[in-house]
Amino acid sequence: MKTDPKTDTLWKTYLVYILVLIFGIAIIAKIILVQTKDNKELEKLAEQREYRVDTLEASRGNIFSSDGQLMATTIPLYDVFFDYKSVDSAVLADNIDSLCVQMSELIPKRNPAQWKAFFAEGMAKKNRHYKIALNITQTELRQMQSFVIFNRGLYKGGLIIEKKIRREHPYKDLASLMLGMANEKKGYFFGLEGAYNDYLRGQNGRQLVRRIHHGGWIPVDSDDNTDAQNGDDVITTFDVKLQDIVESALNNTLTVNKAEQGCAILMDVETGYVKALANLSLNHETGKYEELYNVALAERYEPGSVFKIASMVVLLNNNENMSLSDKVNIGMGPIQFSNRTMKDDHSFAKGGVCTVQEVIEQSSNKGTAVLVTKNFAAHPEKYVNGLYALGLNKKIGTGITGEAQPVIKHPDDKTKDGRKLWSNVSLPWMSIGYEVNVTPMQLLMLYNAIANGGRMMKPQFVTEIRRGEQTVEKFDPIVLSEHIASPESIEKIQTMLEGVVLRGTARRQFAGCVVGVAGKTGTAQYYDKVQGYAYHEPGIGRKLYNTTFVGYFPTDKPRYSCIIMVSRARGAKWAAGGVSAPGFREIAEKVYATRIGISEDDSLTLHRESARGPVLVRHSKESQYLNSIDKSYNDYAINGDWVTVERDESGQITMREAQLSNNRVPNVVGMDITDAVYLLENMGISTEFTGQGVVKEQSLHAGDTVKAHSTMHLKLEK
Repeated sequence: MKTDPKTDTLWKTYLVYILVLIFGIAIIAKIILVQTKDNKELEKLAEQREYRVDTLEASRGNIFSSDGQLMATTIPLYDVFFDYKSVDSAVLADNIDSLCVQMSELIPKRNPAQWKAFFAEGMAKKNRHYKIALNITQTELRQMQSFVIFNRGLYKGGLIIEKKIRREHPYKDLASLMLGMANEKKGYFFGLEGAYNDYLRGQNGRQLVRRIHHGGWIPVDSDDNTDAQNGDDVITTFDVKLQDIVESALNNTLTVNKAEQGCAILMDVETGYVKALANLSLNHETGKYEELYNVALAERYEPGSVFKIASMVVLLNNNENMSLSDKVNIGMGPIQFSNRTMKDDHSFAKGGVCTVQEVIEQSSNKGTAVLVTKNFAAHPEKYVNGLYALGLNKKIGTGITGEAQPVIKHPDDKTKDGRKLWSNVSLPWMSIGYEVNVTPMQLLMLYNAIANGGRMMKPQFVTEIRRGEQTVEKFDPIVLSEHIASPESIEKIQTMLEGVVLRGTARRQFAGCVVGVAGKTGTAQYYDKVQGYAYHEPGIGRKLYNTTFVGYFPTDKPRYSCIIMVSRARGAKWAAGGVSAPGFREIAEKVYATRIGISEDDSLTLHRESARGPVLVRHSKESQYLNSIDKSYNDYAINGDWVTVERDESGQITMREAQLSNNRVPNVVGMDITDAVYLLENMGISTEFTGQGVVKEQSLHAGDTVKAHSTMHLKLEK
């Protein structure tokens, strides 16, 4: 019987469709089975995988002061846990009493009986990850590892160690706000840690590891392994001694005047490098002044009379022929500007007439406003453009998170709904430091330019990025403007500022000062967001003020410029002459004694130790270095954190575990400063430094007994 070709083809097509359908159903069924029944088995297999890739964390770079002091570094800390199931029950029963005695000596917050009850609680819970201690040092960890039970090793002693790192400021709160913090995981950055995070953080590495018996992991060679690249060091412009002087003076000023907050900045005149910067705010819970807010960079405020110098620069740039002896008619009483009245805080002009010099010396509101309105009333934009030329309307661009945008309005500025911001009284009130908002750092930048002969420098906080002994990047002084005014005009303004201290509003505060000071007082009413200028502090019965003194010293050859700003003083004094000027004087006299007038007495005796064989190095760092240069070596210190490195006549390198005693001073001469600090701090020895580079001299003799609260002074050389 002959088969119809069409029927035969159709039958074959149906058969293929049926087979594909069955295959598809089988796949779907398998997926469902994997997601349900086989899921737990697959997870179990995943947990039992033999290989994994671990992250090798890079060590964050250090932050140093300009004089080589370590201001921020990373130290290792450890959290310790106990796995009861890994310890033989008989061993545990026989030794638990001895362990509790040892633990009470190391961590005395519990006595032996309390430690025994603590361990018993963990045993009752059969806890395999029972927390014993958090944030212990390497020295404490080594001691704990020697205790009974724990000394039986990783798999029989039950001790589980989790390493972590902590950013440490050796000088505690000194400049802590400017040093800042960087948290990669939370995306939280501020201060120098944030601004220079790309340099400091380094680059993590990768390490393939393989599971071994008892669940441990060991490194395995792989082409994909990469070493961690440690972060670069940041060399700041700060001077630790000067920072201490400035911070102490600011704290004294705020405390005496019962103020809310304030800042003090010290700058090198020639370079613009910031040598010290302090920000303090009152913590109402503790009653102490703490670094809570970056007043110097983030606080824009109406500066009051210190802004009159900006007005004088603009006036002189508009009319260089204006003389200090020129007469200014300010009248005997208040002056009316449109719908507002302006007056001076005190009477000084005989017959209502004074000189240009006296306008600044006596901080005359009327005199400044008269001069500015006379010259710019027809074209106020020329005055504002003159302020813009000084850079007072722009951020400095320090790179520090939170730097405030200054506000200096222009006659053409309007609100979002089209209303004009400029009024008939804007020009006279701006001339005396109202209706403008700038930061303390911007004001100091202007006064520093005057001290520097008219050359405006950019304020900077970092001079260098260093990788070991190699300079990665340098930050030379940056000139923002070669001449903010002519040399003749700058000389006139310098004379005005000297007159403020010699004969004017700061005369009493600087009488008998050991160093010549030039500067300006500024007192401005505090503006409350709700009540405006009418705000009265409850319980005080008067208005509050922001007070500023800014200037430079010595006057004959200016070396430092300085500003001290105090916000909302609630004490008996309220004007800048009585509040901020004394703090400035304290800074000027102490800095003069420390850095200018009196040679430093280096009476500290340092002992130059001989190397006495190979220099100590950190095991992990040396291994990483030798591997990076593909250098073969013998490693006989598998478990040692500190090693000595020897090289024989053929050039073969051998690392051996260093023999260190916890109660004996080590010889750190020749060591990298980071390693020296790491070692000494973990032995309970505090450190102080001078210079840069590696350790050349140390103040404690190697081999001496380590005494409680010891401090090691180190001298560094490149």
